[in-house]
Amino acid sequence: MSVLFIHSDKIVLSDIPWGLLELGMEVEIYDETITIQSNIQEEENMLSSYLEKKKYEFVISHNYSPTISNACKIQGVKYVSWIFDSPLMELYEKSAYNSNNYIFVFDKAQYERMKKRGLGHLYHLPLAANVARASTIAVEEEDVKKYSCDISFIGGLYRDNSYNLDIHRFSSSIKEYLDKIIMENAFQWGGSSSIFGAVTKEIFKDMSETLYLFYPLTEAPEYTVEVLYIVRKIAEIERICILNALALNHHVCLYTGSNTEDLENVMVHPPVSYDGDAPKIFHLSKINLNITLRSIETGIPQRVFDIMSVGGFVMSNYQEELAERFVPDVEIVMFKNMEELVRKVNYYLKHEEERLRIAMNGYKKVRDYYSYPKALSKIIETVRGEEGDL
Repeated sequence: MSVLFIHSDKIVLSDIPWGLLELGMEVEIYDETITIQSNIQEEENMLSSYLEKKKYEFVISHNYSPTISNACKIQGVKYVSWIFDSPLMELYEKSAYNSNNYIFVFDKAQYERMKKRGLGHLYHLPLAANVARASTIAVEEEDVKKYSCDISFIGGLYRDNSYNLDIHRFSSSIKEYLDKIIMENAFQWGGSSSIFGAVTKEIFKDMSETLYLFYPLTEAPEYTVEVLYIVRKIAEIERICILNALALNHHVCLYTGSNTEDLENVMVHPPVSYDGDAPKIFHLSKINLNITLRSIETGIPQRVFDIMSVGGFVMSNYQEELAERFVPDVEIVMFKNMEELVRKVNYYLKHEEERLRIAMNGYKKVRDYYSYPKALSKIIETVRGEEGDL
């Protein structure tokens, strides 16, 4: 019996069907793209009719879609979703409780939060690397000239965050309250976060009139405010300051579509696709930065696996699950504050042999333990009933 893979409108990756094929599974790809963020009745009806014509062992997608879940429920088909975003607000939808769902969450803190909400068939599973695809990437001489760099970062600066857009609408006391949380947490990656749970019901009540005008809040409104206003503002502050600090003494390349007017000495390039030039940049950069969005509380971002899959050297802010699954300073290098980041950058740019050894060890770890076939094997075993610790 075959498996049906469905693309969403938000994630264009094809790593799941690739991994299933490596396992010898029969895979079909649905012709249409499904909207993730809301349930579209027309899309649900089309998918339900499609599923009625042929039996599948299960349907699978990157991230969770209410539309797919509801269509699969109608036809009595198991629906597997592997969550790549944290948070994924669609998990707060009523359909997330459908009994046909098998939901795999990469962030342990998010998994625990969803578990408390009573979601069934919920599992914690780290993300993975498409090592097979990475091995096909050819780096030409022209690529070496174009992408070689001391330090690179691929990603947004989160300049268009809700804090910047709306802060003028709130009272000075609300601004001071949010600023205090932001300053207490920015540039501190080693300890427990005081972001989540910081927006009390009283504070939210004071903000709510403006918020309801501009945001379709979920049934977890305080959490939504923390993600939109605090997490993303911290991301903006951290990313701009880190890049500027490192560019004082090093060749720093940024690939982004964000407004970069606050950057100094940083070599700014247009955004690149993750299945196009990004792997070449990961491979050719001496140091690849990972600056995790704070809404990923404990988990390992996809960027880390992507960099390691092509033998790139990763320098990341501390993440609990990174420290659990990779050996610090052997397979990856982590920092807990700005001073440690600057010190380690200076050190590893001067010690190439150590840097290359760590990059190779990181590659071997994802090749041996975090490839798509290995992760998907765990998913298949779980869906087929062999439930155990992932």
